[in-house]
Amino acid sequence: MGPEQRVYLIMFASVLAGALLGVLLIRNGWKRAFGAFAAAHLFAAIGLMLALQGRSQADGVMYAILLSVFVLPATLGLAMGGGVGWWLRRRAG
Repeated sequence: MGPEQRVYLIMFASVLAGALLGVLLIRNGWKRAFGAFAAAHLFAAIGLMLALQGRSQADGVMYAILLSVFVLPATLGLAMGGGVGWWLRRRAG
């Protein structure tokens, strides 16, 4: 497995971890904890975007990697997992 495939594997793992967390939090009825995690992900994404704005291209590479490989996929997974958890909880009763 080359380094290119590892990046996609890490992104998939981030999505999966966020989705699992979202399902567990919503399914157990911990809406405040879900909101706190969602807010933390959004603040991290906004912070990294603002950090990217003031950097040159070479200096901003690490911020761009953190944003695109870890934060945004985990945020997407958290949102999808929250939706699935809400749907499962609604369907169960």
